[in-house]
Order: sequence, then C-alpha cells, then structure tokens
Amino acid sequence: MKRKLLLLSFVLLIQSIAFAQDYTLLFDGANSRVKYPNDTTLDMMNGATDYTIEAWFYPTDADIHNNVILKRWYQFAITMYQDANRRIYFTHYSNGGVDKVFVNSLYNVVNLNEWNHVAVINNSTDNTIKIYVNGVDVTADSSGTATTHTALPLEAAPGSSANFYVGYGGSGTVPYAYIDKVRVKKTAEDIANLHTSDVSATPYTTDADTALLLNFDEGSGTTTANEATGTMATLECSGGCAEIPVWDLVATTMATNQIADTAFNVYPNPVTSDHFSVQAQNDEHIQAIEITDILGKVVRTKKYTSNPSSVNISTDGLSQGVYLIKTTTNKGMGTQKLLIK
Repeated sequence: MKRKLLLLSFVLLIQSIAFAQDYTLLFDGANSRVKYPNDTTLDMMNGATDYTIEAWFYPTDADIHNNVILKRWYQFAITMYQDANRRIYFTHYSNGGVDKVFVNSLYNVVNLNEWNHVAVINNSTDNTIKIYVNGVDVTADSSGTATTHTALPLEAAPGSSANFYVGYGGSGTVPYAYIDKVRVKKTAEDIANLHTSDVSATPYTTDADTALLLNFDEGSGTTTANEATGTMATLECSGGCAEIPVWDLVATTMATNQIADTAFNVYPNPVTSDHFSVQAQNDEHIQAIEITDILGKVVRTKKYTSNPSSVNISTDGLSQGVYLIKTTTNKGMGTQKLLIK
C-alpha cells in the first residue's frame, strides 16, 4: 500500500509539473500573427471608461512600428517601438475610427533581449490614462517628456469588424519578439497588483471583467484559447502565405535577463555569427560553463583549469533558439539567457 501511495504521489507530481509548464509564443518578424477574425469577444470593451490592457514581450530586434497587440477597425493598439529611442505608444481611436490619439512613453524604457511588462491603465475616477513599463509610470508626450493624459473611453467604429491581433501591425509589420500573457480587462487595475517583474509567475486568471486572456500555454497546435470565453484564435500567415506555420513555443521559466550570484556578460546577444563570448566581471575567473536548451536539456559543458576571465564559445551544432548559459566562477554561479538567430 505504501508503495502504491508513493507511486501515486509521483504521478500526481509529474502531472502537476506538466500542468504548470509555462510557454510563450515567438513571432518571427516575417508574417505570423494571432488573429480573432470578426470576433465579438471584446465587444464588452466598447464604451469602457475603465480598462487595463497588458502584455509581456521580449523583443530581439529594434525594428520600429511593430504592434504587440491591435484591435481594429478601430479601437486601440500597443506598439513597439515608436522610434530609435525605444519607446512604446498606445494608439487610441475615436470618432468612429477617424481620429487618433497617441499616448507615448518616455525614451528608452524598452529593453532588448529582456522580458518587458507593458500596461495601459485608463482610470475614470482620477481621469487619467497611463502607460507602465515594468511597473513604472512612463507616460510622456510626443517629445518624450513626462506628462499626464486625460482618460480615453474605448470606442469602436460603428459597424466595423472586431478583429483582434497579437504580433501584427496594420501596415503588415511583424515583430521579432516573444509575446506572452496578453490580458484585457474592463477595470482600472492598480499597477501594484499586477505581475510586473516575473513573466513566469503564476499564470493569469480570469474574472467577470476579463474580456481576453491569452496565456499561450497550449504547447502545440495552431490555435490558442481566450481563457476568458473559451473562444479560439488561430496562428496564421498574413499576406497570402502558402501555409499556416505551426506554433513556435518555448518554456519561460526564467523571468529576468540575469539570475546570478556572480557577474558576467554574454555577448553578442542575440548571436548571428559562429561564436559568442562570456566575460567575467569584478576580477572573477571562469571555472565552468554549462549550456542548456529552453527545455532544460544540457547541450554542452566545458571546464576551464586556466582560470580565464573571458572565453569564446562556438555556436557550431547549436540550432536557432533560446539557451541558458550557466557560468561558474571562483566567486559563485550565475545564469543568463542567450538567443541564437
């Protein structure tokens, strides 16, 4: 009996781990997107005077005018970046989609090759609309100067379709980025109550005020569920692609760019050449490096007896994707993410 209970406990543990697996969706910069075609799941947002729109994104390229999310024609969009200053902006449509109001962020608030949390919170009580990046109010005007914007109720164009997109811009641009945990709510949430520092924290849940929630945790397939309604969206090609691509999902067990007890740099990141470098800091010396893929499989290990402060590592045999670089020095151990393109 004891043996059976131990076996059952082990099975339940494995099931729990599998259920808790966190995934994200990679957009290839070419033509893929998530689309709800002519769907009514966001109609509850029409006329909303309080709302919160949020998403996590991990940009790997500084191309401008790439939408994180977009509801057309016409209501709202969150776009990265507006310009070379790496800021984002929220486009708010009014007057039946004729007029546009832009709410900008401060300069250089978006970090390349790191997870960023963005939230737009419209609050009718204090009559403000604010952009937060990584939990910080970064609301600005068109010149990048901090400012205050008045609240902007959502208004859809009469008789328009309600297409909602993730990772797609109206001009046909697609970002090089991972995007995760997209949520739209008909409430003005307190930024202190949102997950803004850990993308792999507890998956978001829905309530009566949630119009859309995409955790992207299916793990495979060409559809993803709006967990607020059960309605399915599809991953598809835009612009007449020959075939619909499959999901490109990777685990996101690492929330920050660096999880470390020791300090080191990995560069270039992302890698587009035949090697990358690991550089120790603070007079530390590298003793060992272990490379694992995003699913935790060790793909390469190397020990160093000469105590170098910097080493070059070949990418030969490593396919495109995200890896963890675990570096052990004479003062500790740290882990960083690396993207090979």
